[in-house]
Amino acid sequence: MLVVDAHMHVWNRLHGQVGGATPVTAAGGGRVRIGADEVLGMPAAFDDCLALAERVVGEWDAAGVAGGVVVQEYLDGEQNDYLLEVQTRWPGRFFGYALPDLFRPDAAEAEVEALLARGFRGMKLCGGHLAGRVRLDDPRLLAAWQRVAAVDGMLSVDLSEGDAQVAEVEAILDACPGIRVAIGHFGMPNRGGWPAQLELCRHAAVRMDCGGITWLYRHEGPPFPGALDAIRRAGESVGYDKLMWGSDWPRTMVDHTYAQGLDFVRDTEALADADKAAFLGGTAATFYGFDLAPRAPLARITDG
Repeated sequence: MLVVDAHMHVWNRLHGQVGGATPVTAAGGGRVRIGADEVLGMPAAFDDCLALAERVVGEWDAAGVAGGVVVQEYLDGEQNDYLLEVQTRWPGRFFGYALPDLFRPDAAEAEVEALLARGFRGMKLCGGHLAGRVRLDDPRLLAAWQRVAAVDGMLSVDLSEGDAQVAEVEAILDACPGIRVAIGHFGMPNRGGWPAQLELCRHAAVRMDCGGITWLYRHEGPPFPGALDAIRRAGESVGYDKLMWGSDWPRTMVDHTYAQGLDFVRDTEALADADKAAFLGGTAATFYGFDLAPRAPLARITDG
């Protein structure tokens, strides 16, 4: 079965921010400082606090994942140069979204145009960070999204909790015919995001990834029965050809392993094989144009 990770992160320099102002810096041993607070932001074994691509490729090879989609985040700081290097080093295994500085909407159109010229096919729109500061359908941003639509590009959109920004995404879809949109974090099903965020999938060009769903249901622990139920209900509502698995690596790995974040879906009997195949990789392969072969998980030393 082809498996594609449709929502994960890489960085070779942690220089992030929250809300356009609060700095995020490395503290060593997987710890990050968000302003004055220090938290475990990735596995403690990441002594240098770098989510390097070779680390996730190792996880992919071990778990039997063919490739993945990097959705950048202001929390980590933009990694545009690094993503271009990663896509060159592992051709065909990564799709990377560029991260423009949308806190400067007057410069958005020019920046997006420059990023497209560098070879990016998609832009990341961090809705939660922009909430209350910049509307996602601000006319200055709409001009940028129209540039993306003109080259058959796409947006990765993480929305704030609830349905407050759904109308703004609807406005983008109306103003930018043909633009493809991937909604992150499974539309925040247990944070008031459903049904409105899920209903965005009724648009032909919209998909939704479940990156971070194991964070939303972290209180359950593997095998995340509430997350599985949300996946099943979403599939019954909008179809598995609209839904994509994602790990949110490496952040969610502070609670469980990469394999556990995949196997709760891959090993379940609650989903039909055809639905699993679409959810775990088929939908993402079609949406992003991946040409990848299935990979088997590595045998484990404990199997012998």
